[in-house]
Order: sequence, then structure tokens, then C-alpha cells
Amino acid sequence: MTKTAVTDDYFQQSELKNRSFRFGGREATSPKIVWPLLVLLSLNIGSTGIVESSDTRIIIWRVSFVALMCAGVYFTVLGWVINRVAGQLGSLRTWCIGFLYATTELLRAVLIQVFAEGLGLNTNPQWEFRIVAALTSGLVIFALVSTVVNDSSSYRNAYKNLYTQRVQLQSIVESSTENLIRARDQIVDTTREQLEKALRSILTETEKTSPEYPKIIQNLYSVAEETVRPLSHLLFENPLKLSPVTSTSKPPRISLMTVIRRSSLVAPFRPGLYFAMAAILSFPSLLVNFDLGYTGLWLMSVGLIYGTVELARRYLSPHLATMNLIIRCVVITAVYAAPALFFAEVVLKHTTNQTGFTLETIFYGLVLGAVLGWLMASSAGMRTARLEMLDEIKQINQELTWQNARIQSELWLDQKSLALTLHNDVQATLLAAALKLKAALDRGEKTANNSLPEIRELISRSINFGEYHSRNTTLDAVIERINNNWAGLITMDVAVSPETLRAIENDFVGLGVLEDVLSEFQNNSLKHGAATKTTAQLTMPDTGILHVVLANNGTPLSKENSSGLGSAFINSVALEYSLETVQGGVQLILQLPLEGK
Repeated sequence: MTKTAVTDDYFQQSELKNRSFRFGGREATSPKIVWPLLVLLSLNIGSTGIVESSDTRIIIWRVSFVALMCAGVYFTVLGWVINRVAGQLGSLRTWCIGFLYATTELLRAVLIQVFAEGLGLNTNPQWEFRIVAALTSGLVIFALVSTVVNDSSSYRNAYKNLYTQRVQLQSIVESSTENLIRARDQIVDTTREQLEKALRSILTETEKTSPEYPKIIQNLYSVAEETVRPLSHLLFENPLKLSPVTSTSKPPRISLMTVIRRSSLVAPFRPGLYFAMAAILSFPSLLVNFDLGYTGLWLMSVGLIYGTVELARRYLSPHLATMNLIIRCVVITAVYAAPALFFAEVVLKHTTNQTGFTLETIFYGLVLGAVLGWLMASSAGMRTARLEMLDEIKQINQELTWQNARIQSELWLDQKSLALTLHNDVQATLLAAALKLKAALDRGEKTANNSLPEIRELISRSINFGEYHSRNTTLDAVIERINNNWAGLITMDVAVSPETLRAIENDFVGLGVLEDVLSEFQNNSLKHGAATKTTAQLTMPDTGILHVVLANNGTPLSKENSSGLGSAFINSVALEYSLETVQGGVQLILQLPLEGK
């Protein structure tokens, strides 16, 4: 029997547990991943290894476009199948998504060579290089983009949840008094309507010239026992629940500038990851050019990448926050793009028929380096933002839960006050009216007639009842009342510090709710557990939260009474609670909202 403040759906929990494989998230098969990447990978037709001439250049572009479209359709179809077969994040989905990413680029690279050869172009497949390069580049680049897209989706969802809960909390805070007044009025009006309906025939009978006095007396008894008493019990046993106002406003979209600003400051330079990606992407070229000269150039290229980004991390990162956003973005882009251009030239020159720099190589190297760099920066920024957002959501949720419990506590006291008013005042007034009329009738019909105005006044007073308030204003008075009620059967001892005691007694609502919690535990300890002693430890670990630990020396919980203990009442007023069997008895731990949070 527990109540918690924060809940997460299954997929969010899975994402948090599988951070190393975030690329397999819900957006892993999204079109926003495949099409931009296929276009990017198709930009440099020089990497195809096909000999160009003025006549064949357009043909090569057409071949690349057809291969791109085929790879895109393949990705979409296989992605749909994966979502049906492995829809939840886990090992199976991770392997399936990895296979999809690797084979999509492999299909594009193979189709370019096959189509070109079919059209009679002079191709240089170098299949060992093509296959390995396509597999590694597809897997690495697609996985990186998917990670960023999934982090972005989680970030947006977290932001949406945070915004919705913040609006909800604000609406509760702003309308709490109005909601309470409305709930109070609703309870009172409903009760009065039922009383008035039940007493209407009696009032009508008293207006008659020759009323049937025995009927009036009997009806007064009936209303007191069959209407007022059940109403009182119903109010006391069924706490009302105030539902928070549902916000219809949509959360504002997270601007691109916000994402760029955060990504440019959290971890914009990641030399280790960038070095690893460059090494993996270029490693297949060693299969084609495994000689001392090229190996030296390869090591120098990846070393240049690592060194440039590492120097930027050490000496530029501390100054980024002081830079204008545009200048900051230009600097970060240059750090990633400059060494990538040299890297692309070295790799492509030694693995294809391309000689020297071409516009495609320059553009491809700059764009690929900048894109990969910003993707890594965005990944770090999104992940940090998402974690911060989830922490903030948890805090907002806790505040929302506290506010809900506090309002429910106030409403409960109103309900209890009305129930006691019906039980102590209204029922007694109706019984008094019946007894007065009976006594007057015994003295004669004329006397009974003379008493009718007083009887009508008593009935009217019952319908327009007042309010009942507990007289216990100190914790000592509460404990004394509880122990006096059960004297000789069960006793309660309370441990509380002077500071906590002052906080409790300065909060009328908190003291009233605590009184009912202690009474309910004492009653059930004797009734269900045959206990002879209960203890209560009251502490305030946080401002505005009363931590209550109740224990008894009774018998363990059984299936029949484990869901009792006024669970509806406790569930409505407690921030969280647990009830369990412990060594030597039963223990109830709960947290109640106190004024001052």
C-alpha cells in the first residue's frame, strides 16, 4: 500500500537504464534521420571511385539519386518491420536498429557501383573497401544522428511535461481558495437539499389545521436515524477528491536558438569521441592502402583532429560563454571543420581515383566535419538538459503533490466538521423536536398546537445548520482525548521535538489531520491487531513536511484488514505513505503537509 509523487512511463524508464544505446529510441526509424543523412552522404560523388568526364558527370548524379531513393525506401520499410517486431527499447531493438543503419548505407554504396557499371561507366568498386566503409560509416553516423534526435525528442517531452505541471501547479495555487469554497458550498448545499427534501413533508404536516402528531413525531425520528446519521457517516468515511485544473494551453516550442545555445556551452568540444569516430570512419581505407606512407598520413590526420579539438577544449571552452552566440557557433564550426577537410582529402585521395581537391571534396569535408562536431555537441547538450529537466519536473511534481495534499487536508477538515455537525447538532435538534412534540402531545392537543411554531423553528434550524469545530488546539489535548477514550485498553506515547511541536500547533489544518490519523491508527490497532500500546514519532525532515512514524505491538496485518486503516482518508491527505508488518507489530509511515513550505 504505497503512494508516490512521481511516475514515468515504461519507455522513459528504459531510456534512462540504457543510456549507452540511446540511438535505438522511439525516433530511431524516423524519416528525419534517413533522408538528410542520405543526402549528406551523397554530396561527394568523387568518393564513388567512378571516373568522371564532362559527359558522365550528370549520369553519376542520377545514379547517386536513384541509389539514395532505393536506400531511403529500404530504410522506411525495414524500419516499419522493426517497430512491429521490436517496439520496446532493449537488446533486440538495439541490434535490429544497428543492422538497419549499417545496411542502409551499404545498399546505397553497392547500388551506385551496380547502376554505374550497368550504364557502362568506368567504375572502381574496390569492394572490400566499399563494404567495410559503408557498414562502419552507416552505423556510426546514423547512430549518432539517431542519438541526437532521440535526446531531442526526450528533451521536448520533458519540457512539455514540465510546462504542463508548472501551469497545473500555478492554477492550483491560484484557485485553491476558490476550489475549497466551491467544494464546501457544494457539500453544504447538497446536504441541505437532502435534509430539506426529507423534512418537507413534516413541515407541510405542521402547517395543517389538524396535523397528525404521531406521524410528525415518527417522521422526525426517521429523518434523524435514516437520513442524518447515514449522511454523517458518508461524509466521514468518504473524503472528497479535488481534481487539479486541466490546462488547455499548449507548451511553447523549444526554439532552435535555445538548443544551439545550450549545446555550444555544455560540452562543445569532445576530442576523444571525435577522434574515435574519425578513426572508425577511415579505418576501411587502411584495408586498401596498408603501407607505411599512407599509415603515417592516416595517423597524422586523426592526430590532427584530436589535437585541434583538445586544444579548443582546453583553451577556448572557458571563453565561449563570453562570446556572442554567432561568433561562438563560427568558432566551434571551424574547430571541427578545418581538420576534417584535410582528413577527407587524405582518405579520398588514397582510396579513389580522385586527384587533388575538388569542390565536392571541400564542401563534403567541411560539412561532414561540422555536422559530426555539432551532433556530438548537441548530444551532450541535450542529455544534460534532459537530466536537468527531469530533476526539475520531479521537484515541480513534489510541490504539486504537497499542494494537493494540503488542499485535501483542508477539505477533509471541512467534511469532518460537517459530519460532526450533522451527528452532534442536527440529529440532536431533530430528536429534541420529536421529544418536545411528544411531551406537548402528552399534555394535550392544545399544548401540542402551541408547540408547533417551536417545532418548525427547530426543523428550520436543522436545515440551516451551522459548523462544528474541534476544540483540540494542542497536541497534548489530542493525545489526552485519544488515551481517555481507550483508557485501560490501549495507550499512545508520542515523541516530538519542541520545534516540530510548535510547527504542528501553529497549523490548525495540520493538527486537525494529525488528530484523525492518530485516532484512526489507535482505533485500528486495537480493533484489528489487539494491540495494547502504540507509539508516534513526529519529525520535520523538510520545511512544510511532517514525517509520522506510527507503530503498535499488535498482530501482523492480514489480507482482510491490510487495506483498511481509513485508506481513502490517508490516501487523500498524505504526500506518501506505507503500511507494513514489522517485528513486534505493525508500522505506518506517512508524510503530511504542514504550513510554511
